[in-house]
Amino acid sequence: MKKFLKEIFSGTELVGTMNLISGIIMVLLWSYFVSRWWSAAFGFLALFFLIEAVWHYILTDYFRHIHKNRQEK
Repeated sequence: MKKFLKEIFSGTELVGTMNLISGIIMVLLWSYFVSRWWSAAFGFLALFFLIEAVWHYILTDYFRHIHKNRQEK
C-alpha cells in the first residue's frame, strides 16, 4: 500500500494536482468577475496554472516510463 501511494502521489504529480486545482479556481474567479477589467489577471493565471498542471502530468508519466524501462533491464 505504501509503494502504491508513493507511486501515485509523487512530487511532480502532487504539484500538477495543486496547479490543476488552482487553475480551476482561477477560471471560476475569472468567469465570475469577467465584466471587470482586472479579471484578465485571473484569466492569465488560470491559463498558466492549467498549462503547468498538464506539463507536470506529462513529466510524471515520462519519469514512470523511464523507471519502468530501468527495472526491466
